[in-house]
Amino acid sequence: MRLLAALALPFVSTQPALAQAQVSGQPSAAAMASATVLVDTLTPPANSKSGLERQLAGVRQGNLLRTQLGKNPRFIEAAQKNTPAFAAAMARMGNLQADALGPIYTEMQGAVRTSSIQAYASNFTIEELNAAVSFYRTAVGSKLLRTQPQVAAQVNQVVQRQYAPRLQAAQQLLAPKLDVELKTLFPPLPAAK
Repeated sequence: MRLLAALALPFVSTQPALAQAQVSGQPSAAAMASATVLVDTLTPPANSKSGLERQLAGVRQGNLLRTQLGKNPRFIEAAQKNTPAFAAAMARMGNLQADALGPIYTEMQGAVRTSSIQAYASNFTIEELNAAVSFYRTAVGSKLLRTQPQVAAQVNQVVQRQYAPRLQAAQQLLAPKLDVELKTLFPPLPAAK
């Protein structure tokens, strides 16, 4: 018994501060506080709020509907005509969507923040969290945060330019085969008499 205790002692004492700081599997208050600072550094609450406002403004303009219906031939035809009635309908539907989705998006934003804090506090030591905050507050870390969306957009442009035409061509070649499978899965209904 003493041998097991002696063998376990060095193992316990060399565990990261994270494991020692957790009580009942939950991060300590200090770990949660450090994780909160990190999350607020990575995604300042003011930026989250303005991002949500921009997203909802886009929904109100019909952007979500355009994404959802963008491949529907009737929608495409109506959008190309771009009549005042179409624009008014898009605005009405966009407002309906924003009114319905806005509270859920707001709740989700809070849940994402809380989950992020919990995840960082559970996976990093307090020292690591503080070091990450210190890094992101340096000139390089601050630049990394500022330029990350631009870098992601540049990568996305390259990927789209290189692969979008090939993906579209593959989809077009695949469409007839998929149609055959869909007709097998969903045979036409008998004509009404």
